[in-house]
Amino acid sequence: MSKLLITILFAILFLQEVKAQDANYWSSSYNPGGFLTPGAVIAFNRDSGVMFLNPALLAFSNKNSASISGSIYQYGSIKVKNGVGTGLDLKSTSASIIPQMISANISFKGSHPFTVGYALTHNPVMSYQTTQQRDARFNVLDDSYSPGNEYFLGQYKKLNSTNETSGIISGGFKATDRLSLGLSAEGLLRKQSFNSDFSARSLINTPTAAGLLPLVNVQESYLASYFHVGIKFKAGLSYDEGRNHLGLTITSPLLHIMGTANILSDQVLNNLRIGTSAESAGDTVSFLANSRQQKLRATYKMPLSIGFAYAYDYKGGQFYFVTEYFNKVNEYNLIEPKDGNFVKGDIPQDFFASASQSLKLKDVRARVVNFGVGASCLLKPDVTGFLSLHTDFNYAKNSLYKDDEGYVGNTAYYNIYHAQLGANIKKRRFNFRTGLLLSYGKTNNYRQYVNFDNPNEDNVLVGDPVDTSAKQFSVGLMISYIHNL
Repeated sequence: MSKLLITILFAILFLQEVKAQDANYWSSSYNPGGFLTPGAVIAFNRDSGVMFLNPALLAFSNKNSASISGSIYQYGSIKVKNGVGTGLDLKSTSASIIPQMISANISFKGSHPFTVGYALTHNPVMSYQTTQQRDARFNVLDDSYSPGNEYFLGQYKKLNSTNETSGIISGGFKATDRLSLGLSAEGLLRKQSFNSDFSARSLINTPTAAGLLPLVNVQESYLASYFHVGIKFKAGLSYDEGRNHLGLTITSPLLHIMGTANILSDQVLNNLRIGTSAESAGDTVSFLANSRQQKLRATYKMPLSIGFAYAYDYKGGQFYFVTEYFNKVNEYNLIEPKDGNFVKGDIPQDFFASASQSLKLKDVRARVVNFGVGASCLLKPDVTGFLSLHTDFNYAKNSLYKDDEGYVGNTAYYNIYHAQLGANIKKRRFNFRTGLLLSYGKTNNYRQYVNFDNPNEDNVLVGDPVDTSAKQFSVGLMISYIHNL
C-alpha cells in the first residue's frame, strides 16, 4: 500500500516542467553516464538503485524496493548572442521543481530466481521561450522609390516545449555465477509544441495621393503540435569476475504505434517590390498563404544504440567508464502536411513551395558516440561519495537536409558537458542520495533564423542570416530515496 501511495503522489507532480535539451541523447540525469543517479549504469556498480538502464543488472537485486529520483530544483538558461541582429540577443531562462523517475522491483525466489522491475520516468526535453524586436529608422528600401531612411519594425518570437513520459518494464536473471541477462520494453509518449513567428515592416517614404505612407509588410507564423506513442526494446548483458564488471546493452529503434498532429500557419506579404530598376518600377507582390490542418500523421524516430561499460572495484570505491553509440537517422518528416488551398492570389512562378513542403516539420540525425567516467569513494562506513563527468554530443546537422523547405523542430545545436557530484547515505531500511547536476554547452555555429541588421527587398526584409554563438548552462539539485519494502 505504501508503494502505491508514493507512486500516485509523485505521478501527480510529474506535470511540472524543467529546461533540458532537444537534440542530445544524454541530456537527462537518467542516462548511462549519470553515475550519481541510482541505477544509471550499464556495468554492475554495487548500487542500491532498483531500476537499471541495463536490465541484466536486476539479477543482482534480491529485495523488493521502491525508488523516487528527481531534480528537486533546477535553473537553466540559453543565450544566443546577436540572435536576430547586432545587440539583439535571444535569451530563455527557467527555474523548476520536478521529480523525474519512480521505480520499483519485485524479486521472485525459487530454483531459478529472477527480478522484475518497472518504472515511470519523465524527461522534460525542452522548455524554450524567447522574443526580440528592432524598432529603428535606417535605409531599408531602395532609394529609387523610397528615398532616405525608412521606419522599420522587426519582431521575432520562438517557443518550443517538448516532454517525454516513459513506462518501462524489465526482467533480469543470472544465467551463470558470472553472467546475467535481461530484457526490457519501454513505451514512450512524446509531446511537442513548436511556434515560430516573425514580422518585418517598413513605411515607404513616397506618399500616396491621399498623403499616406504605404506599408511593406512581411509576416510568417507557424504553430505545430503533435504527440507520438512508440515502443522500443533493450537487451542487456552483465559479466562479472572479481573486481572487474562488464556491461552491454543493445536498444532497438523506436517502433511507431500512433501519432497525430495539428498545424496552423499564416504567411502574408504586402507591397514588396521585386525589382528596383526603372523598367520594373511599380511591380509589387502581395499574397496570403495560410492553412489549418488537423489530425495529421505524426512520426517520431529514435535510432539503434549500443552501450558498453566497464567498472573496476578498488578498496573503498569503484572506477566506471561508459560509452554509447547512436546510429544515424535519415531525413524524415515529423509531421506530414497535406496540399490544399494554401496560397491565395497570383504570385510569380516558383516563388512559393507547396503546403506539403512549406509546412512540414522535419528531422535528421547524425551518428553520435558519447562517453562518461565516474568514481565512487567510501567517505564513512555509511556514506559514499560520487563524482562523474560525461559528454552529450549534438546530433542536429542542418547540412544533412536535402533542402531548406519546412521547419526544423530543434532548438539546441551545441555539444553539452555534464558533471555530477554527490553522496549516498545508506541505512538498513533505505538509501538517501543527493547531489549537484551541472551542464554547460557552447557553439559558434548557431545559424540565425532572421537578421534585422540588413533587411531589404532582395532578402524579403528578413535580412541575411549568419552564424553566431550560443551557450547553455544549467544547475540542479538531485534527491533520490530508495526504500526497502
